[in-house]
Amino acid sequence: MIVFVRCGNTQLKVQEGDTVSVFPLKGVEGNQVTLPVVAVLDGENLVVEEKKLASYRVRCEVLEITKGEKIYSFRKKPKTGYKRGVGHRDRLMKLKVIRIERSETDS
Repeated sequence: MIVFVRCGNTQLKVQEGDTVSVFPLKGVEGNQVTLPVVAVLDGENLVVEEKKLASYRVRCEVLEITKGEKIYSFRKKPKTGYKRGVGHRDRLMKLKVIRIERSETDS
């Protein structure tokens, strides 16, 4: 079963056992987080109706909170001595998909 979940402003394609890096959510290392489901691909069936999607839950475990790769930008204007360097580094959260649950009451 393949599930598309919303994480901040992005959507991710996940399966059970996958490890993904996302921008930080509310959570602490070792805790579990539940992600909202956008679509479900179960074999040949694609589920996108909101009423049916309400029965699906994706449980993830927070593995670690880290920093991403450093991105460095440099500007220079010739003959004036103007130089400027700017660095940026995103904070990331690594999540492991533990379980994709479906409650049978809302079929």
